Amino acid sequence: MLILIRKDNLPKKKSNPENLGKIHSEKRKDKMKYTSTDKLYFETGPDNQPTLYVDPEEEIEIQTQINKGPWLDNHPEKKDLEKKLTGANPSSGAIFINGANPGDMLNVTIKKIDLDPIGYTQFTKYNPLVPNWMLLKNLTKQHKVVEIKNGFIHWDENLKIPTKPMLGFVGVSPKSTRWDNRWAGEWGGNFDIQEICEGATVHLPINVQGALLHIGDMHAIQGDGEICGAGGIEAGGRVRIKCSISKKPKSMTWPRITSETHLMTTAQAKPSDNAFKIALSEMLLWLEEDYGYLPEDAYMLLAQVLEARCTHYINPTYSYVAKVNKKYLKTSL
Repeated sequence: MLILIRKDNLPKKKSNPENLGKIHSEKRKDKMKYTSTDKLYFETGPDNQPTLYVDPEEEIEIQTQINKGPWLDNHPEKKDLEKKLTGANPSSGAIFINGANPGDMLNVTIKKIDLDPIGYTQFTKYNPLVPNWMLLKNLTKQHKVVEIKNGFIHWDENLKIPTKPMLGFVGVSPKSTRWDNRWAGEWGGNFDIQEICEGATVHLPINVQGALLHIGDMHAIQGDGEICGAGGIEAGGRVRIKCSISKKPKSMTWPRITSETHLMTTAQAKPSDNAFKIALSEMLLWLEEDYGYLPEDAYMLLAQVLEARCTHYINPTYSYVAKVNKKYLKTSL
């Protein structure tokens, strides 16, 4: 039996009406700002009260909360946690970035991800991806709670799977609407794209003052399609990030991702081919604006070197990533 009990070892501040929204802006002994899971959001919107205030280029650490699941079954704090975990993909934040304004772009660089030692996945037949022939069998709901240790997921006595930590949810507030954290869109949100990992930078259009950055839904690993719905391996942990602000490119509508080797565009839609078309269009616009390609030339190049796939096929909309290796591109303008 695996049981994880975590208590954030931080001094508790008394509530002060003049400091509303800042009571979770904690500093640790090493002076790095830190946001805990004391306040979780299950929806993303402009009226979410900030839980942390940070400056651009300031590195911070965020504790993320594992999704509600079978890991709670034997947990000594089960009742309290079940009351706390009222929705999907709890996010730590909203994090207010000083100087972030509508019309700008927020660049969120993921520096380091440390996984907690417990995770889970589960199977249910109430899943549109389950083949019809499986539905004719006597299927039962199954789950697996796993130990995560020394860079491996201990699947069973004979199998250890190397971890590939990622963040499923990275989003800013939409301008005026409010979305359940199962969704993703132009504001980011529930990407479930494996490339959102250590070393990557997620670029998000800013819609409200301070951006209101939400982060959560950490996975120890995830296969393409996220076919179980719960992960990969759902997990919690700590992530260190650094944010910067730049001018949003004129051609940018949907979030982008960059890594040391690739440019990536994202989109979420239903059916999945619509998501692919949006991600492709966003990539073509990027290559035209920043690299000086004629659209038809960019299209022909991408026909040779584009990498694209559906990374999750189970949530309200389907998530696509399209990417191109920088080695194939002209020098940016």
